[in-house]
Amino acid sequence: MEKKYSIAEARQHLPAIVHEAEHAGTVRITRRGQVVARLISEHEFQRLKHGRQPIDWGTTLIDTSGFEFDREEANARR
Repeated sequence: MEKKYSIAEARQHLPAIVHEAEHAGTVRITRRGQVVARLISEHEFQRLKHGRQPIDWGTTLIDTSGFEFDREEANARR
């Protein structure tokens, strides 16, 4: 479970909180009890940054062989 620190706590204990984020992945920072930011490790950031690759529709082919479209069935769903 992610740990949660107030901004004041984060200001006082930043080195320890950064160390915790390195090992736990994420730490929540709050203001008046509401989460306003998250401190994440570099590893987690890179995973999120490179996790999804955009689809290149110019080279992606969709196989529609065997697909049958029934107009009456589609209109009946309305």
